Amino acid sequence: MSSQDDELEYPTEDHLDALAKKFMSAITARNKGQVDDCKELLLEIVKSEPRLPEPHLELAHIEMEAGSLEGAEVYARQGIDWLTKGGQWLATLEAHELVAHAHDILGEILRRRATSDEVVFGPEERFRELLNEARLEFSKARELDPSNEHAHHNDFFLSLGNEESDESESDG
Repeated sequence: MSSQDDELEYPTEDHLDALAKKFMSAITARNKGQVDDCKELLLEIVKSEPRLPEPHLELAHIEMEAGSLEGAEVYARQGIDWLTKGGQWLATLEAHELVAHAHDILGEILRRRATSDEVVFGPEERFRELLNEARLEFSKARELDPSNEHAHHNDFFLSLGNEESDESESDG
């Protein structure tokens, strides 16, 4: 095992403290509208310690807002993956709220991908797959955090569409 692997397995408290300061600087930059600076700081954090879910989720949100939905999806899935392995880093949210937020972000990314021209004008099966997966992500978010209004709203409306398609399939 290389020394780089050792560093990944056992980050020091000082290392994590420095990354936390960098993360807060990234959030401050984002709040000031300095998205490129924010993204640069987040990428530095992910490169230094890839197991921290919060920077992945912030990058997912930034990429989503920039319209880079495939990149956003990758970051969201990585964030969720690290969260499911018990990787919550910062205590800014309760664990269930952070996991719910992660599923909500992924649901939104998938919903936006489903409404892209590429998908809308492509095979209907792909459109339905993305919407169904988005609905499942919103449903997970709502179950984990019932106060998540965004997830509740999207889960409700995507479920309505799903019920209609289920009924038409059983009628035919």
